[in-house]
Amino acid sequence: MIDPNESAVAKGHETNAVRALKFCQKRRMGTSSSFCDGMETTVTAAHHFIWRYLYASMQAAQTPASKLRFVSPDKETRSSMNTLWQEEKFEQICSRESLTAKAADFERTISVKEHERERYDFDPTMFYEDRLWNRRPDGVVINKNH
Repeated sequence: MIDPNESAVAKGHETNAVRALKFCQKRRMGTSSSFCDGMETTVTAAHHFIWRYLYASMQAAQTPASKLRFVSPDKETRSSMNTLWQEEKFEQICSRESLTAKAADFERTISVKEHERERYDFDPTMFYEDRLWNRRPDGVVINKNH
């Protein structure tokens, strides 16, 4: 969980992004709060709204010296991580194999859904790798210094 008391707040500058983050954390908002199928669409829409707001606020708050690059997938095509990797030439920053290895532990923390079970049982390693590269991220931030 992100600590909103670090960075801007510690310096006495509470941005709209930090206030939104505090609001969400206080109410434990997120896609994991969707306990029934009827709420899934609403909760997902709220997640996307909050994410876009935080993302835009972070981007707007950049200084000229900032080395962060914000990459947003096209809303219409909802690019997969694999497509973003190719289009944005992320290979220059980190190899595909390295990212796959680093993401493996995180991927294993996400439960396998019932409709995914057969693919998982067939080859768990390939299942996690495919899930990572087929994921459609809301956005990616690249630190151009590293």
